[in-house]
Amino acid sequence: MIETLTAQADRLVAEGHIEQAKELYLRICHFAPHRAYPWRRLAELQYSLNHFADCLRALEYVLRLEPRNPTALLLASATLLETGGYEHAVRLADQVLNLDGTNRSAALLNKSTALLRLGRFAEALTAVDAALELDGDHAIAYSNRGSALHGLERPDEALAALDQALALRPKSTVVQINRSAVLRALQRPEEALAAADAVLAVLPESLAARLNRAAALLDLERFEEALTTLDQLLEQQPNHPKALHNRTLVLLRLGRYLEALAAVRSLQAAGQSVVEPILSASAALLGQGQPAQALAWIDQGLIWHPGQPELLRGRIAVLLAQERYRTALQTAEQLLTMTESSQASARLAVVAAFNANGRFQDALTLLEALPSSARNDWVFHAKRGEALAGLDRFDEARSDFVAADLLASRAFRANYHDGPFQIRPADSIPPPVTPELVWINYEFRRLEHGDWRDYDSQIAAIRRWTETCLARGESSPLLPFRALFLPLSSELRLTIARREAERLAEAVAGLNVAINDASTLGSKEGARLKIGYVSADFREHPTAHLMRGFFHCHDRHRFEIYGYALRGEADSAYYQRIKNDCDHFVDLSNMDNAAAVRRIQADGIHVLVDLMGYTNDSRPEIFCHRPAPIQVNWLGFPGSSGAEYLDYVVVDPVVLPPEQAVFCTEQPVYLPNCYQVNDRWQEIAETGIQRADQNLPEQGFVFCCFNQIQKLEPVMFSVWMRILLRVQDSVLWLYSESEEAQDNLRATATACGVAGERLVFAKRLPKDRHLERHRLADLFLDTRIYGAHTTASDALWAGLPVLTCLGEAFPARVAASLLHAVGLPELITHSLAEYEERAVRLATQPAELAALRDKLAYNRLRTPLFDTERFTRHLERAYELMWERDVQGLPPAPLHVSALPSREPG
Repeated sequence: MIETLTAQADRLVAEGHIEQAKELYLRICHFAPHRAYPWRRLAELQYSLNHFADCLRALEYVLRLEPRNPTALLLASATLLETGGYEHAVRLADQVLNLDGTNRSAALLNKSTALLRLGRFAEALTAVDAALELDGDHAIAYSNRGSALHGLERPDEALAALDQALALRPKSTVVQINRSAVLRALQRPEEALAAADAVLAVLPESLAARLNRAAALLDLERFEEALTTLDQLLEQQPNHPKALHNRTLVLLRLGRYLEALAAVRSLQAAGQSVVEPILSASAALLGQGQPAQALAWIDQGLIWHPGQPELLRGRIAVLLAQERYRTALQTAEQLLTMTESSQASARLAVVAAFNANGRFQDALTLLEALPSSARNDWVFHAKRGEALAGLDRFDEARSDFVAADLLASRAFRANYHDGPFQIRPADSIPPPVTPELVWINYEFRRLEHGDWRDYDSQIAAIRRWTETCLARGESSPLLPFRALFLPLSSELRLTIARREAERLAEAVAGLNVAINDASTLGSKEGARLKIGYVSADFREHPTAHLMRGFFHCHDRHRFEIYGYALRGEADSAYYQRIKNDCDHFVDLSNMDNAAAVRRIQADGIHVLVDLMGYTNDSRPEIFCHRPAPIQVNWLGFPGSSGAEYLDYVVVDPVVLPPEQAVFCTEQPVYLPNCYQVNDRWQEIAETGIQRADQNLPEQGFVFCCFNQIQKLEPVMFSVWMRILLRVQDSVLWLYSESEEAQDNLRATATACGVAGERLVFAKRLPKDRHLERHRLADLFLDTRIYGAHTTASDALWAGLPVLTCLGEAFPARVAASLLHAVGLPELITHSLAEYEERAVRLATQPAELAALRDKLAYNRLRTPLFDTERFTRHLERAYELMWERDVQGLPPAPLHVSALPSREPG
């Protein structure tokens, strides 16, 4: 009888009468509970009806009767994937794999899916690769492989796997959703948006696709559209956590901070966890260069969730980005007491703080206690390599860095070469990470925070490691921009820059990006020259401070001006002013380098100007492809790029005397007066600021230097201390918001016999108020190796005399160039002894200093330095000379621009 009923039930299933079949299987199981087959068939029906709890109950009976039934084990594993029982699903899949049979491929797929949802991406990749060895044409396997690689931050490979999945199953919405997420990781937001929209065209209610769409719009800075998309999603599912915290991010980008915080407060009041939204908001603010606000969000979260480990981990990350290393260490010590050794992510955050504070052996001890699974994370190997490098165990460190690079090359390299506010395009080519580079990074960070213990020996070691790596044919572990801050020869600086340029040129050589030829652009008589300026600093930055009025001054009858922004800063007044003053303004921040090159080529640029060099956020790969026939190095990087792909460097006779041109690979273009542009129309606030407002003494002489602290070094600092000792009641007013740097400098001052409180530290102010506060100082003291550039211009514009000591190399000669151009050569000294004596004399002879102030006030608008229009005419003539040679088929050569008459103030 049971066999007859079972056959009847099977027949009903075959005919599609599912509900009738289910009822009949239930009767059979009631009368014959010891038979496994009816229970299994019932479970299969319940699964098909999405009755997952009933399915699992039926499978319990099957597995009691037949514990090794592979079909039941496999179905139970699949069902647990639907109910969130991922750990159990992995165990059941492993049981199937331990049996002999034909279900291995399906079991491996179930296992990989469960591991993906557990975030165990490396294990998931191993499982899915094993499945593909058994069945190489399985769309779900390729889809899972793409998700695993995405989780491992290997987006290029992830996209390739998802494309294979899509080829096998072109209409798969799951694959398209995953593909959209990967395209975002590759910084291809337009394509990510298209993939999400393709899913929504078929499944308009898809929450995942709508979430991806909003994220892509956020990447594209289409914030209002992103907000609308998220609001639509929240209408479907009001408490969707990811949508809520993405909405917070959009509100932040729109500058609607109170609404963003109110949204998170609402979540908290409703009893929902706000940890993830707060961490995301903090990361977004950090990415926007607002670390103080990022920390405020974290600290608010810790008020709501005291001691929450993930928030403490986020706090460490923000503090390290702020270079508040000691405070980060305090938070790390707190986190250490609240987490177990098995909690890898928390312990890795602690290790990061330990490494930043030089506690390398403690970092190694923590790392060795982590579970073996932590070794699948590139961060583990990166942090262990850091600690080993700090202990001079370079060979061991090298092995860890190789492992980290293999696991996640792009993320690993970006971690060491990008600032916390920088995102590189997917096709960027950061230098390899080596123990020498990491060691030098640590020592450089120590030096730039005023920790000058063993300064001479550390400089010698940096020089030795750099020369050793260069001699081995490797990249320089000392990056070109950092080399400018250290007492190195011009020859070594050029070698460092040249090696970096060669590395980049070799890396892009095989890429298929077309190269322009001057002949394709022609030189129609009367046609305007197209000049393109490339910078990430069209924002609140010294470059924009100098250039704000410059773009407006270009002669539009002869030149067509293109601005190419490497960073989008739509909320910056400087950004908007420069954007409005260009004929064309293109945001390249969401384009990879290849797309940026194609855009510049399509625009037909004649002269492309690199305003970045090797400074932070630069993208020299664009210039490697030579998208314009003439490419120029100007303003941002005070030295040679070492690159064959840059033809000219804009200089003046002071910053680059003819005998030093041998240290440039580019041909020098000499402007009259000064190479540095300045803004004639900068506003100076009139708030009536007083010395007490800046913690300065009402009486006494105020020396100041608003250069970044990293430009300070012990030789000139000792000179400054001698000056303070000789000038009674004087103080030195510096710029730094780093508590660590302030403590170090005060300690050094005390060691020199100067009371630490005679060092006063200024904080950041809006530019017009910063200019105003210069009036509180009496004399600006320049630094020695890398001198004042924009800061010297600021002082002179505000009417404050600048004293400099002429150095040997470009970075040490800019203030002298500015002083020549403003008619104050008497403030240029030629030795440290002369510098010291001049400073003391000016501080003790008020009439002489007053005469210099009066002369500066008279000269300011009568001399070339702040004549922005005249400067622009000079630079335009330089462009014409470059182009004339190119049209004639002549190679780049040194050029000299003749001076135009000075203008009267007006």
